Amino acid sequence: MRRRLLIGTASILLTVLLLVWITDASIHAAPLSDLTLGLLLVGREPFRGLSLPEALWTAVSRSAILLAAALAAAIAIGLLAGIAYAFTGRRSIRAIAWTIGTVGASLPSFFWALLLQLVVIFVYLRTQTLIAPVSGGFGLDAHIVLPAIALAMRPAAYVFRTTATALDEAQHAPHVVTALAKGLGPLLVATRHVMRNAAPSMLAGLALGAKTTLSSLAIVEYMFTWNGAGYGFVLALAKGDVAFATLAAIVFALAMSLLGLAIAAASRAITVTAR
Repeated sequence: MRRRLLIGTASILLTVLLLVWITDASIHAAPLSDLTLGLLLVGREPFRGLSLPEALWTAVSRSAILLAAALAAAIAIGLLAGIAYAFTGRRSIRAIAWTIGTVGASLPSFFWALLLQLVVIFVYLRTQTLIAPVSGGFGLDAHIVLPAIALAMRPAAYVFRTTATALDEAQHAPHVVTALAKGLGPLLVATRHVMRNAAPSMLAGLALGAKTTLSSLAIVEYMFTWNGAGYGFVLALAKGDVAFATLAAIVFALAMSLLGLAIAAASRAITVTAR
C-alpha cells in the first residue's frame, strides 16, 4: 500500500513538472498571439481586476460547476439507458440503442457543441424562440444548458456502453442462472447478483466518461465562451500568460490523477464487497 502511494505521488509530481516545462516552452517557442487564435481572443479579459489566486479560483470553480452538471446528466442518462438495454428483450430496441451509443461515443465534444449551436440558431430563425444562449460566458441559468449537454454526450455514451455490456454479461453468469432456477425473484437476483457483480465494470465506464469530460472541457468552454479554467487556459496561451496557463494545467493534471486514484480505490472496495 505504501509503495503504491509513493508511486502515485511521484507520478503526480512528475506530471506537474512536465506540464510546467511544456507550457512554458510552448508559449515562448510559438506565441499564439501572432496566430488566428490570438486575434480571436483580442480584448477578452474575463478575469480583469482579479489577482492570480482569485482568477484561478474563479475559473476552477466555474469549470467545476459545468463539469458537475455534465457528469450528472451523463451518469443519469447512461445508467438508465444501460439498465434498460440490458433487461429488455426486444432486439430492435437494443440495436437502435447500441447504434446511438456508438455514434455518441465516436463523435468529439466540439462536434456536439457546434451541432447544438446550429440547432438553436435554426430554431430561432424559424420561430424567433431562443432555446438557450449559444454563447455569453458564465451563468447559472440557461447559459449552462448547451455546454453541459455538449460535454455530457460522449461520457453518457461511454457509461451506457459499459453499463449495458457489464449487465448483459453478469445476468448470464452461471450463479445468476442457478439463482433463477432455485426460484429467486428476478428483481432480487438483479439487485443482489447482477448489479453487484457488474458494478466494477460500470465504475470503469464512469471513470472513462469523467476523464473524457475533463479532457474536452477547454474546447467546449471556448466554443461557448464559458469563462472557466479551460477557457482561461486557452486565453492565457493566446496572451502569453505563463503563470495562469501553468497553474491551470497543474489543476487539470491533479484532477485527472486524483480522479484515477479515487476510481481505483472505489473499484477495489466494490470488488471486495462483491466477494
